[in-house]
This record gives sequence, structure tokens and C-alpha cells, in this order.
Amino acid sequence: MKMLSADNMAGRKFASTESTQAQNYIIASLVNNNVQSFQKKYRHPFTFKSFIFEKEGNNIIGYVKGTRFPNQYIVLSAHYDHLGQKGSKIYNGADDNASGTAAILAFAEAIAKQPLKYSVIFLFTDGEEVNLLGAKAFISQQKLLLPQIKLNINIDMIAGSKSTNKLYYIDKRLDTILPQDKIKHLRLLSNSSAIRIKRGFKGGGYRGNRTTSFINASDHASFNRKHIPFIYFGVGEHKNYHTINDEFNNVNLSFFIHACQSIFQYLTFFDENIEPVIIKT
Repeated sequence: MKMLSADNMAGRKFASTESTQAQNYIIASLVNNNVQSFQKKYRHPFTFKSFIFEKEGNNIIGYVKGTRFPNQYIVLSAHYDHLGQKGSKIYNGADDNASGTAAILAFAEAIAKQPLKYSVIFLFTDGEEVNLLGAKAFISQQKLLLPQIKLNINIDMIAGSKSTNKLYYIDKRLDTILPQDKIKHLRLLSNSSAIRIKRGFKGGGYRGNRTTSFINASDHASFNRKHIPFIYFGVGEHKNYHTINDEFNNVNLSFFIHACQSIFQYLTFFDENIEPVIIKT
């Protein structure tokens, strides 16, 4: 999180030189931790066209094969882009979303050492701040894979500010992949966490727009539109959100570490309890 939100990353703006730096950092971490590339490459480019320009973005994707259900997938997603630099002001985006990116890099390291039952796709999206471009590109490029994706776990802003004291989540369609008794148990997971975890976000808005629902607030929205079950973790808006104060020194580091631990606990719970699709021959 500290490296990705450093001044030399200049806010990781979409299609910038510093975005490439962030991509290189993420890929190096995956390689160093023996996380395989997805479909034989880490970079998955896509093109964004407007009336006045054409730009290329890059999702970074890693992969660890499952031990029991290698052809069924859990997708862990986090966007690595942020707002960039405006004049002399750098929007470093430590919480948004170097925090989620760092969490998934840590999860990738752990899972590479001890794979889960289901295959795991580690999706680091580009262009989330530009209308969820990366997540939309992944969905478009992986149409044949979509029926095999059991769950999307999206992580966007889990370090907050110094005063952050609660992690929120929303979910949809979990009842289609979990037995009913496990759904009830899932709701109890928050009780074992070192931090407060609540289902449902405070307020109804996001990104300064109070009419926007959290269901559409981040990359999970693209999975939701394809009726793929998802769970989305975040802290919601706080005083440093989309300001130059969203820096590493201003996040709640202790909270962030506990949030990572709790989300990983949710992940292993899903891996143990998701009902697989049995293919009859």
C-alpha cells in the first residue's frame, strides 16, 4: 500500500506512465510469489475510445489453480488506478485503492503457497475511476468463462482514515452458491473479527453522488450485471476520500491489517462451503 501510494506513482492515473509503474510493481509481486499468469499473460489490455482520444488500459491478472475444482473460479478483484495528479497536487489514493490492491497481493502470496479447492483469479483492474472500464473489459473478454465463475469478492477501500472503525459489505445471490445453513453461519463470521463488520453500507451514496447505490459503486457492479454472485468489502466514504489527504500516513493501518485478516477468513469460508457444479458424464 505504501509503495503504490508513494508520490512517484503520481496517483496511478488511467493510461499514464505512472500507471505502467504500478502495473510493473503488481506483476513483479505476483512473479516473486510464484503466482501464475492468467491465460499465459499478466497484462490484459483494452482500449477506451472517446470522441477526442483513444487510450489503452491494462488489467493485471494472476491465477492459482484449485486443488479440487480447477475449472470453477473465485475472482478476487481490486482496482489499482486512482485520480492521478492535478497541477502540483497528487491524489495518491492510499485507501482508494492501494489498500485493496495490497490486500489481494497478500492473498495471492498466501494462496500460491497453499492453493484453495477452487481456482482463484486475482484481478487488478484499471480504469475503475473511469466508469469501471477494467471490470467491464474483463467481463467482455472472458465471456466463455463467466458460467464457471462462482463468486466475485471485490475489495475497494479497506484502510479508511485514522478514525475508521468499521468495515462494511454488501452481497447478492450468495444463496445460489451456499446451502441455507451456511448462509446463516456466514452472517456470524463478523462476530469473530477483531474489527466491527456490518452488512450494508452507511448512507446510500458514493463518489459524492448521494443518488448512487453501493450496488453500482465499484467493480462488483460488472459481475452483478451478469448475475454472478458477489460480496463487496469497503469502509465507505470518509474525510480523505478523493482528496490529496488519502495518503499512507493518514490511513488506519491497524484496522487495515485486521480487515485483510477478516476478508481472508470470508474467502476461505466460501472456498470450503460453495456448492460445486457437478458435471455428469
